[in-house]
Amino acid sequence: MNSTPTVSRRCAVVYNPTKVSDKFHGLVEESLQEKGWGNTLWLETSAEDPGRAMTKQAVAEQVDLVIGAGGDGTIRFVADGLAHTGIPMGLIPAGTGNLLARNLDLPLEEIDAIEVALGGQVRLIDLVKITVDDRAPEHFAVMAGIGIDAMIMDETDEDLKDKVGSAAYFVAAAKALGRLPIRLKVQLDNHRPVRRHAMLCVIGNVGTLQGNLTLIPGASPDDGLLDLYLASPRRFRHWLKLALRLITRRAKKDDQVDQHTGKRVRIIIDGKENYQLDGDVVGESTTLFAEVQPDALAICVPAKTASEPQP
Repeated sequence: MNSTPTVSRRCAVVYNPTKVSDKFHGLVEESLQEKGWGNTLWLETSAEDPGRAMTKQAVAEQVDLVIGAGGDGTIRFVADGLAHTGIPMGLIPAGTGNLLARNLDLPLEEIDAIEVALGGQVRLIDLVKITVDDRAPEHFAVMAGIGIDAMIMDETDEDLKDKVGSAAYFVAAAKALGRLPIRLKVQLDNHRPVRRHAMLCVIGNVGTLQGNLTLIPGASPDDGLLDLYLASPRRFRHWLKLALRLITRRAKKDDQVDQHTGKRVRIIIDGKENYQLDGDVVGESTTLFAEVQPDALAICVPAKTASEPQP
């Protein structure tokens, strides 16, 4: 009697070798072997490519799981490459911010994160597709920002970040407070465009920033909506109110803050401004168009937080 051979599942690991521990390779291989997985596809990122081509290769080879291991940049490229593929993503946070992991309450310790990536359940979350000027569209999982937000990311000292972690962002924030506001035209969904002078403009899929500060309380990664946050503090006391709002996680609106939800937003900037995606400054922009992509990414989470059963 002939028996049908069992086809082993295959995992790809897209990882930043400068971020993971020396034990990472062995820990992953040991866990995969214990769970009966087949040969692993190891794909190392580089300074020139934080993960785009590697994730594309993993998808082309039709693997059953892609583990992304690295900082926020690597995680964003892996999530972007897996958008709408149905291939689950395991997340090993190995950077300073680890924004997506924090927002999804994923473990930050390497060994615990490996266990969730290989033994958790699958949750579907939204991504946001963004088109900047005439560049090709791409996805982000956490948030996009212009103004003081991008300025903080751009001016954060990397050596200081390695030494003191998230505290380095607060040092950069103090330096950025003196900048002038940005003049914007903003259109949310099909509403009438409005003009704003803003110090901070964020398009969020989730709500927590670097330093574990919650900018947008109530933002959810699986509600089919994006969140638009505009802040226009003009005086020192306004900055104090904004800081208090972040610390207390209050969503109260006032004349210095606009917060809205929708499915798409177009932002036109008077002039050029740097923009950031998931904590990484990408370049300058004059126009941004963002649209939520519901249930675009399947991601491995601890069983108790899963909203979708594992296939």
